[in-house]
Amino acid sequence: MWIHIAGAAAVVLCCAAAIAWTVTSEPEETAVLQVANPLAAGQTIVQSDLAQVAVAADDVATLGLVPSSGAGEIVGQTAAIPLAAGTLLSASMIGAPSTPRMGFVEVTIALADGRWPAALQAGHQVSLLGASDTATSGVWSAAGIVLALQQPEEGGALVTVELPEAAVPGLVTVETASLLMVATAPAAVPEPSPSPSEGGN
Repeated sequence: MWIHIAGAAAVVLCCAAAIAWTVTSEPEETAVLQVANPLAAGQTIVQSDLAQVAVAADDVATLGLVPSSGAGEIVGQTAAIPLAAGTLLSASMIGAPSTPRMGFVEVTIALADGRWPAALQAGHQVSLLGASDTATSGVWSAAGIVLALQQPEEGGALVTVELPEAAVPGLVTVETASLLMVATAPAAVPEPSPSPSEGGN
């Protein structure tokens, strides 16, 4: 009988340990600010333009996200770039409108019908892809922010995007007809890669 009791106790202890490990091993989350309504560059931010969302605590510092406790400091300021609803807010997105930002370029790209997301709008974060003979994989790609979208009567679209400067040499090697734009999950604005002169010494 004592053997059975001891065995049952061991099982209970193992289950408790497993539950405790599961709880403690779950990543910590922090509430950050998210754009609730589309914002144009230069538009004043009001409380209703902000929402809260939980993200992994490690991402807050890595992506430069604004904690939800900082909402009072954000309201009344202006959006520095177009921001789509759902974008996680970072400090670099707030301030006087300035595009392109340091380390980025502004490029208008012609896309054929069906080569961009149907619901595309200014502020959306996107990835551009295209066939390139100089790319190692045969496909050039770069992440950017949509600044403006025009759809000429003759078809297609002219999309103005902000891209990292480092992406431009690859862009000029891309076959124009192969260019494809896809929407990516809302996140912090990508930071420019350091230039060779800024590399570690």
